[in-house]
Amino acid sequence: MRTILFYLIFFCLSILLTSCSGGTSATSSGESVSCDELSLDCVEDAITDSASTTEDISISSSASDNATVAFGQTYQHQVSTSGTYSGSVIYSLSNAPDGMTISSSGLVEWTPTNAADITTHSNITIRITTASGYVITQTYDLTVTGTCTSGNVLAIWTGDQRTSTDSDQFLGNITAYTDNASDNCGQSNNLDCTPSNNYEYSQTTSSAENLHIGPDTSPDDGIMFFYNQYDNSSYTYLFWMFGEGGSAFSPSPNYVYLDLFAAKNESSDNVVVSDDSGETSRQSQSESSGLYSSTYTGRYGYISGKSDGGVIGPFSGTNYRIFVDRAGTSTINSATLTLGNLDSFVFWSKDNSSFSLGSVDNFTVGFKTSVQCN
Repeated sequence: MRTILFYLIFFCLSILLTSCSGGTSATSSGESVSCDELSLDCVEDAITDSASTTEDISISSSASDNATVAFGQTYQHQVSTSGTYSGSVIYSLSNAPDGMTISSSGLVEWTPTNAADITTHSNITIRITTASGYVITQTYDLTVTGTCTSGNVLAIWTGDQRTSTDSDQFLGNITAYTDNASDNCGQSNNLDCTPSNNYEYSQTTSSAENLHIGPDTSPDDGIMFFYNQYDNSSYTYLFWMFGEGGSAFSPSPNYVYLDLFAAKNESSDNVVVSDDSGETSRQSQSESSGLYSSTYTGRYGYISGKSDGGVIGPFSGTNYRIFVDRAGTSTINSATLTLGNLDSFVFWSKDNSSFSLGSVDNFTVGFKTSVQCN
């Protein structure tokens, strides 16, 4: 009888152990697993196995610290880690807005360009996988603020970014100004708002700008912005001007010297407006594989009550860049580049945001995307 009881107990234990071995435990991927609730040994094995795959790695940056972005601007977050893990890691995203990316170095980037993007995007998850398959995650919410502004969106960086892009030098985005079907330009406000009619040089006020569509001008400041006509949005034009027609400033005269370098333009750009003949001049242009590169000098001198500036273009395609050099020695003709006595030099956007460039020796602007709010 004892022998029969012994074998019966042994048989039951064998069945219990078999059911445990059929469960799963924590894998090297770090994913959770389930075991038979009646098998405590299986649970202990899973805990031990999971602990054995843990690596010394954690996410030291906090995405929640940078959890808002204005519509049309570019969101950036650099993921950083700490620990003594071995090998490389793989970065990935889940539950992210359309178009959001993460680079192989952990830089998260996204530009909200649709009206539907203006909301809070919940539970965006950053996932890091080590060489051994161990996984850590960080989840956060990102809120897009502002209102949708239609138009061509361009990016601004400090330094020369014509051939490559340094994300550390990125300043932000601007939107080109546009007219609409009811706008009229020219001295009598009866002309189509072409770039030259929009600038309206020396008509209402002689030897000065008479800007119709764009940011406000000022006698003591310089402005720069992009413009395109509403029915010809494929072609943008770069405007800049210093002073304000009819407004006094002191000391007078003022001198502004700039160099500009355009690259990767699908159109053959040229001087559209030179506020005083010859002050804005295209010095060279070359073409390669259908893309144009050009150099310009702007050498301006103007007295109180007058202004100076220029317009170049058109610029088309999705890769054009324009490098503006406003300090130091010109690489074109050795002139000393300067803003003179201007109080500020500001790059303006259609949505009234702006970037002050008075303390920046040089900068680059280039096409980024196009936004249609409808």
